[in-house]
Formats: sequence, structure tokens, C-alpha cells
Amino acid sequence: MYRIIFIALLTSVTIGYGSQVKESIQHEKDSIEKKSDTSFKLKKIIFHTSTCLGLCPVYHLQIDNNRQFKLFAETVYRKGSKVSERIIDVNKTGYFTGTVSKDKYKKLIKQLQLCNIDTLTFEDVTCCDAPLITIIVYYNGKRKYLKSMFPPDSADDLITTLNDICEKSNLHRSKFEFTIEE
Repeated sequence: MYRIIFIALLTSVTIGYGSQVKESIQHEKDSIEKKSDTSFKLKKIIFHTSTCLGLCPVYHLQIDNNRQFKLFAETVYRKGSKVSERIIDVNKTGYFTGTVSKDKYKKLIKQLQLCNIDTLTFEDVTCCDAPLITIIVYYNGKRKYLKSMFPPDSADDLITTLNDICEKSNLHRSKFEFTIEE
């Protein structure tokens, strides 16, 4: 009998605690959403990657607030290429232009807001074997310059989104070469 009462009591406490945890998680999500600045106005974002001792692609990307982008894919290795071979994918290297899809652009803006671009900093680490990541953001009348081989975890989703735009957007080969601010 005591066992049944104990199990019933334990179950009710666990269920009650579970709903408290659920409410706490929802409160945290709501807090993050409130922190994202709805007055955020992007003028343009610039993204550079550098080579590494492996097969890191080298990208130079600029996205303007009208969703138009310019991409200089300096070095892109063929899928399945081995480090010892380093076979360049000539179809994916060169100068390209295009338009970022509405969904990807919304995701980019959200990532800029969620990483708290105003307070985001990169440690000035430029050694070792990793691609050097440079992000320059013009927004709300400000310019933010970030550069490091090891950006903080809070920038991971932003960097993934920018790489995704470089790798998976509908690209049109440009007849003209262009430079992108460094």
C-alpha cells in the first residue's frame, strides 16, 4: 500500500516538475525572441574565408539589403577530393552574382539578431590550421568588423548560414571581375 502511495506521489511530483521545466524552457525561448532587435536594418554584410591545410573553400561574399549578392569563390575543391590531390572544382570557382532567397535572407537577419551583433566579438586569433573568418556588417548606421580563426560558438549559426549561401544559392557566373571590401 505504501508503495502505491509513494509511486503516486512521485509521479505527481515528476509531472508537476516536468510542467515547470516546460514553462521555464518556453520562458527562455520567449526571452531570446524579445532580445532579437526588431529594429535591425541591414545595409550589407561581407564574409571572407581563407584557406587551411585541408580542403577549406575560399569565399568572398557580399550581400546587400535588396538580397543581391556578389560572390568570388576563389578556391573550391571538388567533392570527394583528397587533401593530397586538392582537385579544384572549376565549375564552382570564379565570380558569381545572384539573389539570396527570401527564406535564406530572413534566416540571415535572424542569425544576426540572435548572435547579438552589437556585443559580438571575435578573439584576434590568426594562427594555426583553420580558415580565417572575416565578417563585416553594416547595419543601423554602424559598421562591425570581426576577424578570427576561431570565432565564438555564438557565431556558428551565422557562419553556417553565410557558408550555405555561398554553397547552395542559385549562382550566375559574372562576365566581370569585382572586388569585395576586406
